[in-house]
Amino acid sequence: MAVVVTSISQSPGLAAYVYNITGLVNGANAITLPTPPANGSFPPDGTWTPTVIQCQPYQTGAIANTVTPDLSTITQTAGAVTFTLYAAGATNCQVTVY
Repeated sequence: MAVVVTSISQSPGLAAYVYNITGLVNGANAITLPTPPANGSFPPDGTWTPTVIQCQPYQTGAIANTVTPDLSTITQTAGAVTFTLYAAGATNCQVTVY
């Protein structure tokens, strides 16, 4: 199953960047957030890189597995933000990026 990242335009609270991530597998998952000019992309000038990633795992009809971001792997190049999520099994999650 492929990892799919979808931007959510109705963000909770003051969060500007919220994504649904589906298809996570057990272990390390490389995540690339939408790139400019896509909805939910980061400024392409590279002036801002997120430092906080919060994960809320979910799984329809089952108990979701734990998902943990590796904050040391966050990079931003021309608006393309990438990082690694570790999952304790196959699951989905909603990620809020600050």
